[in-house]
Amino acid sequence: YAAGVRDFDTAPHYGLGLSEERLGIGLKAAGADPRGVRVWSKVGRLVRPLSAIKPGDVLETENMAGEPTCIFPETPRQIAPVLDYTAEGVRASHDDTLARLKGGAAAIEGLRVHDCDSPERYAEAMARGGAVDGLVALRSEGKIKAVSIGLNDSGVALRMVRGKPAGTFDCVMIAGAWNLIDQDGLELMRECQARGIDVHNAGAFASGILVGGSSYKYGKAPDEVNAKVDKWGKLAVKYATPMPVLAIAFALLPAAVSRLAVGLKSPDEVHQAVAWVDQAASVPPELWREAKAHGLIVDGLELP
Repeated sequence: YAAGVRDFDTAPHYGLGLSEERLGIGLKAAGADPRGVRVWSKVGRLVRPLSAIKPGDVLETENMAGEPTCIFPETPRQIAPVLDYTAEGVRASHDDTLARLKGGAAAIEGLRVHDCDSPERYAEAMARGGAVDGLVALRSEGKIKAVSIGLNDSGVALRMVRGKPAGTFDCVMIAGAWNLIDQDGLELMRECQARGIDVHNAGAFASGILVGGSSYKYGKAPDEVNAKVDKWGKLAVKYATPMPVLAIAFALLPAAVSRLAVGLKSPDEVHQAVAWVDQAASVPPELWREAKAHGLIVDGLELP
């Protein structure tokens, strides 16, 4: 907040409520104006005590505390994520998120239908009385300003955008589908631009491999990815552009992209990321043209 950031993305899925709780605490500790921040969260999972689980509830057990597949080590025990992509579930999730923020934000800016990439989740979310309809209702009531999607799969996001009437979605968050390594989100970018839908781009650093890390999509990077990183690295050196700056600049290239979501874990990383964003506009156009000539940029992207 002190660095000028006003948009914050979170979800019940992250630590089963911990992310939202900590965001609220952090905003208050920073002296943030609750009416001057824009909090974006997600729907599709309701966090419930194990004692409140009812017959018929579908649990996402792999993200529960103690499970080897749980990627959030501080996730509280004795609670579980219940999958719910109905309009009623959306309304409950909205109220739960606002309660977990504990006044850190006066309202929720937008809610994203989260991880509805399986056939069952997709069908429930897109059905009449499903999550999308529930978000549209919340928007019409003034409880949120934006109806959104939060997905890793750009193809599913594209189906959702095309599967609802114009004006349904205000924005789409796509993760890991548009960066220096992965560019399969181009068709989605074009569709969103044509429909006036903003894109919030997450995963600009490809799970960290573009900022000096070794992981790619939360695992070991394959040889072909390392080779592509090496090619981009040589261009970055040639044009005296730090790789993180190059990654951010590319993530922002499509006209539909209005926001960039970056995962940060310390104040120093926040200030560094803000500095990289400030430098991104200085990437020379010649770099993009050379990258295109080397096959590093997908056909169809309009270059500066």
